[in-house]
Amino acid sequence: MDNIEITVFDEIKDYKEKIYFFNFRQWAFAILIAALVIPTYILLKDKIGDEITSYIVIAIAGIFGFIGFVKIHELPAEKILPYWFRHYFLFAKPIHYMSDEEYRLLHDKKNKGKVSKNAKSQTMNKKEIKELRKKQKQEKLLTKAKKKYGITENTGIIGSNETKEKEESKDNDELVEKLSKLTKEEQEILLKLLGR
Repeated sequence: MDNIEITVFDEIKDYKEKIYFFNFRQWAFAILIAALVIPTYILLKDKIGDEITSYIVIAIAGIFGFIGFVKIHELPAEKILPYWFRHYFLFAKPIHYMSDEEYRLLHDKKNKGKVSKNAKSQTMNKKEIKELRKKQKQEKLLTKAKKKYGITENTGIIGSNETKEKEESKDNDELVEKLSKLTKEEQEILLKLLGR
């Protein structure tokens, strides 16, 4: 009998003296709600109408009723609201997927350009991959264009040579026409500039 234990239940810790079904906090907020809601309803009823006034009164009573009467996980509203604010506003940022390589590259850039050898080789590989993709894309576009316009490899080469010759002959004809329009003095000046 030397060892006597007194069991204390959780409910006794949470015991608060109640006066007519409410504790002191609930009575204080009930009086505050009545003091705010009744004058608000009386003053705004005639100015903006019954319907809108009732919504305003409900909002005021709901906010103060939540603060005074509601407990979530045995916490009053003034302790819950900071948690909600932190959860929904401060930490509610979208999470972007990032591979290990991208993460390593990002942190290597932040470390004043001290890039590891593996990161350098990876960036080189990425550049080479981008160039290869560009080349493949250009080849695909070229093959599509050839199919669209009916150009085969053999005719394409011959056709390109013929078009080059035609363009050169046109350029020569235009040059001869322009030179013939010049006066003798202008032709001599042009020859001197060209060094002939």
